[in-house]
Amino acid sequence: MHNELTDLLPVERRRAVARDYFLRFGVVTAWFIAALVIIATILLIPTYVFLINSAQAKQNYLSSVQSSVSDTEVNSLSGRLATLNAEVSSLTVLAKAPSVSGLLRQALALPRPGIMLSTFTYVPAAAGKPATLVIAGTAATRDALRNYQLAVQNAPFAQSASLPVSAYAKDTDIGFSITITLGP
Repeated sequence: MHNELTDLLPVERRRAVARDYFLRFGVVTAWFIAALVIIATILLIPTYVFLINSAQAKQNYLSSVQSSVSDTEVNSLSGRLATLNAEVSSLTVLAKAPSVSGLLRQALALPRPGIMLSTFTYVPAAAGKPATLVIAGTAATRDALRNYQLAVQNAPFAQSASLPVSAYAKDTDIGFSITITLGP
């Protein structure tokens, strides 16, 4: 005999059986997913507890470090930081100041026939007063001294150059001292 299965159910009943099948399959799948979520949650509990304890330990360590650092140390560090900031500002001002050796090179590069230079004195700018350079020496004649004074006055680094009138009292071998106010 041949084992052939014959479905004798009407079409509406077959659809109802298929719907019941898919409904049961959906319910079993939902229960399976819910069970997986519950198991994953249970397995994550030790990790959560470990992280909470680790965060608490780090918080305790931070509290102990903060208590070990005293307020006097913090104040001394603040004072040292303020001192360093003041030094940085003074170094910044110093970096912007003109080079004294460069000024002397420029002063020596000026033409000076009949002039012998002996002393250079640099006074840095302070309290609103501009920097000055005092050049002293000996001039062979009044004309040589006058020409040198004009050369210094017209130099790019000088705002003004003052020479006392008494320097012109002698005719030869004139000792002089020119005060040069330096420009910015």
